[in-house]
Amino acid sequence: MTRLKVSIDALVLGPQAAGIGQYIRSLVESYQTLFPEDDLAVWLRADVDLGCRQRVEVPAFKSSRDRLLFEQLVLPRRLARGPYDVVHFPDYQVPILYPLPRLVMTVHDLAAFVLPGVFPRQGAAVKRFLMKRSVPRAARIIVPSAAIRDDLVNVLNVPPAKVRVVPHGVKRRGTPKPGRAYDRPYFLAVGTVEPRKNFDGLIRAYHLLRERWRDVPDLLIVGQFGWMYQETLALPEKLGVAEKVKFLQYVLEDSLATLYRDAVALVYPSFYEGFGLPVVEAMQAGIPVITAGSGALGELGGDFVWRVDPRDVASIADAMQAVLADDGEAKRRAQQARALARQYTWERAAAMTRQVYQEVAEEGG
Repeated sequence: MTRLKVSIDALVLGPQAAGIGQYIRSLVESYQTLFPEDDLAVWLRADVDLGCRQRVEVPAFKSSRDRLLFEQLVLPRRLARGPYDVVHFPDYQVPILYPLPRLVMTVHDLAAFVLPGVFPRQGAAVKRFLMKRSVPRAARIIVPSAAIRDDLVNVLNVPPAKVRVVPHGVKRRGTPKPGRAYDRPYFLAVGTVEPRKNFDGLIRAYHLLRERWRDVPDLLIVGQFGWMYQETLALPEKLGVAEKVKFLQYVLEDSLATLYRDAVALVYPSFYEGFGLPVVEAMQAGIPVITAGSGALGELGGDFVWRVDPRDVASIADAMQAVLADDGEAKRRAQQARALARQYTWERAAAMTRQVYQEVAEEGG
């Protein structure tokens, strides 16, 4: 196997990794284990410990704006001193003022293009500006699902030959604690509280279910408050279900593992995802899953999850009722989905990512 010299821009990774940060951390850890012969240089903030063998350290940034300026103005000049075979930018943008050869970038989703109204206006505009100008400069673009590949092709006119689908791995996070984490049965939802996750629709569906069904489990929503969330927080009180809907915000990983284990089902009717991490985490935990039937979420779980239209509140309520009505079917589907979840490993993702690096290195340029 040809030895590769790879640089990875991990500057988006902070001390508390979430989302893209978790992607970078898991990918680098698995890559180093599988391919110790490769020379992997990881660019990191001084306040981040990734345990990598070769780190290129820069001072911690005061803001994401400072980081973006560094990545656009300083990092490319330092990388140009080389040598390297491939540079991987895993957060939707590459240097656009100082072009570099043999670039790989990861695009996790195109929400800023497809659903611009669910983001603060300025942040969405910056993402669109940088991504639109970055994709032509990349030799290969890694995406986590076929749905995002199709979005790249249809929205940004990216040639399909440049795109490689590399599904994320999913680690088992935390160890479930003895005893229950919550004293009543509950449906579980996991994700940052922001409009794209469609927690408004879920809460409305929960309210509808309570009008149809006796002794409905509570609804627990786990995730930090993100942006544009005030109406979501006010909705349970408005609908008269505030005592049954709980926003737990951030929980430790052992607590999250316990919540997954004991849930009646995960309900994840997101409008748009690049992959759908909570869906696979719930599949791993062996609990029923209710999720959207389209986009990236439609690629997960096969026939063993309940599919809903996230824009149809009744559709979500119907699926929650179906889980309650047939415990045997719920357990059967959960067991089948658990078997499917075993394919989503970071070892597979790292191996597929290296294949992309190899392609780019062999093409040169």
